[in-house]
Amino acid sequence: MRGVRISSLGIAAFRGISEPVRFDLSAPLTLVFAPNGTGKTTMCEAAEWLLTGQVERLKDGKIFDAHVLRSKFSMEGQTPTVEAGLFVAGKHGFLTRVAEGMQSPASWGETNDAATRLGPHELLSLLAPAAAADEAHHLTAINLRQRWLKGTRFLSAEALAALVDTDVETIERRTQVFADLLGIRHLLDAERQCEKYANEMGARLRTLSQLIDQQRSEALELEGALASEELPADANVSARSEAAAAAKMLNMDDSADLESSNLVNRLEALTAVHRRQRHAFDERSRAAERVEAQWSARRLLETAVLDNTNLEAKLAAALAEIEEKGSAAGALVSQHMLEREVADEAARTLANAKDRLTYLASALLTALLDAQLLADAPQSLAMLDEQIAEARWTVAARRDRRRELAALKASMEHAVSEDRRLRLINVEITQRESDRISETELAVLRNDAINADALARAARSALDATAEPVARLQSAARDFLVHDHGGLTLCPVCAHKWQDPGALRAAIATALAFAPDVTQSARIAAELASETARVARARLDGALSAYTAIDTLEKERAALVASVEQRTREIVRLGLASDEPLAAISAAENRLDVADALAELVAACDALTPTLPGGPAPLLPRETVVLSLLDRLTESFLAREQHVQLQLAELAKAIETSIAARDELRAGHAGTQQRLRECREGLRDKATELAILRAAWESAAPQTEWSDSALAQLKAELAAESRCLQSAEAHIEAARAAWASEARCQRLEALKRALAPLLEHQKRMTDRIAAAHRARAEFQEAYATISRKRVQDLSHVVNSLFARMHANRVFDRINLGQDSNFLHWLADAGSEQLDPGTDFSQGQRQDLALSLFLARARSLGGTFFLDEPVIHLDDLNRVGLLDSLRAIVLDSSRLLNLVITTSSRALARHLIEKFAGIGPVETPAGFLHPLRVLELDGNGRSGVSMRTIYPLR
Repeated sequence: MRGVRISSLGIAAFRGISEPVRFDLSAPLTLVFAPNGTGKTTMCEAAEWLLTGQVERLKDGKIFDAHVLRSKFSMEGQTPTVEAGLFVAGKHGFLTRVAEGMQSPASWGETNDAATRLGPHELLSLLAPAAAADEAHHLTAINLRQRWLKGTRFLSAEALAALVDTDVETIERRTQVFADLLGIRHLLDAERQCEKYANEMGARLRTLSQLIDQQRSEALELEGALASEELPADANVSARSEAAAAAKMLNMDDSADLESSNLVNRLEALTAVHRRQRHAFDERSRAAERVEAQWSARRLLETAVLDNTNLEAKLAAALAEIEEKGSAAGALVSQHMLEREVADEAARTLANAKDRLTYLASALLTALLDAQLLADAPQSLAMLDEQIAEARWTVAARRDRRRELAALKASMEHAVSEDRRLRLINVEITQRESDRISETELAVLRNDAINADALARAARSALDATAEPVARLQSAARDFLVHDHGGLTLCPVCAHKWQDPGALRAAIATALAFAPDVTQSARIAAELASETARVARARLDGALSAYTAIDTLEKERAALVASVEQRTREIVRLGLASDEPLAAISAAENRLDVADALAELVAACDALTPTLPGGPAPLLPRETVVLSLLDRLTESFLAREQHVQLQLAELAKAIETSIAARDELRAGHAGTQQRLRECREGLRDKATELAILRAAWESAAPQTEWSDSALAQLKAELAAESRCLQSAEAHIEAARAAWASEARCQRLEALKRALAPLLEHQKRMTDRIAAAHRARAEFQEAYATISRKRVQDLSHVVNSLFARMHANRVFDRINLGQDSNFLHWLADAGSEQLDPGTDFSQGQRQDLALSLFLARARSLGGTFFLDEPVIHLDDLNRVGLLDSLRAIVLDSSRLLNLVITTSSRALARHLIEKFAGIGPVETPAGFLHPLRVLELDGNGRSGVSMRTIYPLR
């Protein structure tokens, strides 16, 4: 048996499957049906990881980390585990792989208990021995075998599309898929490695060639320069003497070694010292030039700085004095503003008080008019206060009196209905008096009812005492009559008194005949006694009902009489007229309104008078006539308003004067501040110029007082130093020129010595690149030859499967491409040739891709996983695919088994219908049904469960 065949697959804590699930894959065709997100792809990835140790879709570049396999919903400490029962080369065994960190160790053995750990190279050599050459390096062999297992055993949606996709962007992917599918990936990788090696060597060769060209150009330039120079007899000696002269002029120690080995360093040191001295000289020269340019202005600068310093002090003192006066002026303005705000508030208070008192006075006059208490004769506030005593009451007392009047008024509104009800009650009591009996007669009725109840109870007791014993006696007698004496003529019980059973039976029969009459007599007596007791109780209840009704009426009459008496007492207590109480209540309420208005007006006047401007004079004297209240208020407030307006006018004038004084000080402050700012800016500018001039002098002549003689001496020193530096620079350049000629000779010799090995290395690299191109061509030819042969071997199977799958027959056959473009498939349709990449529909391309994969699967044998292979197929093509699957399974049940995933319930139902009439077929595990349909339910969070929906047994 060829290939690797999986008979069972167990998965735990892996990606979308958190709890352990075991798949039975022993049938030639296993369909795993489940909705999306249930675990179908997880099952395929688990099988891929078990066989190869990787999941291609989950790789990060070239790195695969087993941490990504752990289920997010598994228990803490639970590691991803996949185990399977395998047939490898006809032998059965168990393979287990566990994720430990980034690694995924695998164990293999004939049983789970006897399994031993295998390394990646050992395991892959067992599972895919022919996928890599025996002489391949183990790392290369691992990679080749992993890719071969993924390409030949697993068909994903991406690989399915790549099998017939001819786009330029995807041709590389298609080539790799075919190489994996045909088992010649090692040849393709070898060709790519040769090409990669040639490209890398070419890049290095180009770099080396550029270096050789550069060195050749430099050598030619040196030869030309040396040919045009006239070298001294001894360039080395001339360079040392020039260097010594330069060192002497720069005041350097000339005792240093000036041999040729140190001459370059000596020249660099001389150049550095010369540059430092030249830099210092340039700085002093520039500083001396600045000093000389401004030498005549230094006295003026010193005088200007002194004058501006004195002026700054005077202006600062004047500014401080102005600020002090301005603060006082601002405080005075604020004080006047505050006083005006107080006066404005007094005016507003006066206006509010006037409005309130005017409103209260109007309310008082209105209340007097409503109460008809406004007399025609002059009436003062004092007289009104004496007349309305309620005004001197407290607010609570007046409020209580209002409540009492309101309650009395409400009671008076019900008086008429209460009088009418009282008359009706008196009439009804008079009518019911005739129905009421005396106490003696009531006692007789009560005694009769009690006696009748006693007689009825006695009759019911007698009935119960008679009926139950008679019934028990009747039952016992009937039992006795049916008693069998067992053939005896004399029964000891029967013969005790009667001497003869027949006589006893006759007596019992006679007693049974009279028993119902006894019971009926007792029942009639009991019913007669109960009726007598009911009549007596009814007569007693009627008499008691008359008594109860009269008592209820008398209580209601007493309550009504008490209400009338209470109302009368309340009228008297409140001092109201009893002949017209409602009018008296209304008058009392009007007096209370007048009292409230008068009390509120007086209280408001007393409270507001001390708080209002204009003096303590009362707003409304006690002798004010009531009819002239509003005029009196107007006069009182007019005088006070005039006082306030006069005060506001005086404050406005004071504010205007103080603001003018403050603004004048502010203007003076701004002018003085501007002069001070200008003085300080001038002082800063002059001081800065003077400081710059002093800094320049210090830089040109450190620690020397400036004077005309010092300036002349500085100029002489700078001239001498300039001549010395120029002479030293000439000696250094002469030494450098003499030494440069010698250095060019040495550099030329060094370049000639270095070019020889570089040229030899260039030749070796050119030979290696040529050998790599030859090897690449040989690998390419071998890849094309072997792949073409293997594809041709598959072509008849592919055409047969494609014709069977493709229900709507358009194409006659599928032809392979020619020469190096053999992977470009074409389809014959009569006299036309069509390109599947452009002329096929998505479903037709998928049929062709499935035909290619299934044809290769038949040639290899073992287990193959197809993840969602029917996405783009219509119903007819799906039926054609199912026919092909049935034919493959029946023909190759011992060689291969297919594992297909789908989310289509219709596909599962059609597949079951296709295999419904087929019996068991031969497999490595024995005779089994050719189809098994497994249904998954749940998800990684809630748990995945599995059940077998076909076959049912």
